[in-house]
Amino acid sequence: MAKVNVNFKRIARNSKSLKKTGDDIVLKKYEQSKENFFEEFQSHPVTQEIQDGPTASNVSSTLNGVGNLFSFIGFDSSTSPIEDLEKLLKKKFSVKVTRKDETVRYTIDFPTLDKIKSSTPMPFERGNSWVVGIEKGISGFSNYLYKVFVQGRSKEALQAENKIRGSGYKKTRYLSEIINNFIKNMKDLWKLN
Repeated sequence: MAKVNVNFKRIARNSKSLKKTGDDIVLKKYEQSKENFFEEFQSHPVTQEIQDGPTASNVSSTLNGVGNLFSFIGFDSSTSPIEDLEKLLKKKFSVKVTRKDETVRYTIDFPTLDKIKSSTPMPFERGNSWVVGIEKGISGFSNYLYKVFVQGRSKEALQAENKIRGSGYKKTRYLSEIINNFIKNMKDLWKLN
């Protein structure tokens, strides 16, 4: 959560037009920052790969070109995890305007990994978040077998009983990077400390 205080005391007293102009400027910049967040989210290779489903290419390079994140994470083929995540992210954004004397406070709420991890559970590992796993690592890549397997959740992959490769999952920055860019964008636009 970020707070922006604007003190109009030195500029003008009780100027309704000035307060409205201040609201217009701050809220327009907030909306632009939020729009940039979702553009970056939609264009991120992890988002695109998972959105393309169980037959996608590994455009995120997290799996050394073997299979894709959708089938590796084990999403059910009938689900839309990116659509669900985007809805969740949109609910985490809000802005509240509070006025006291000549000071206007804009309180901005936005998504954080802590706020979304409980709502993005791994399909096979309750208690762990797939969003956090993208960044911190997901176990099981050495046993990941990608091929058409109709009995698997994704209908494209299975976890083999025995280890079939020595390489591991490659961690990559995902939502934390997008969130940090949103915060930086707000700081740049509003000169936050």
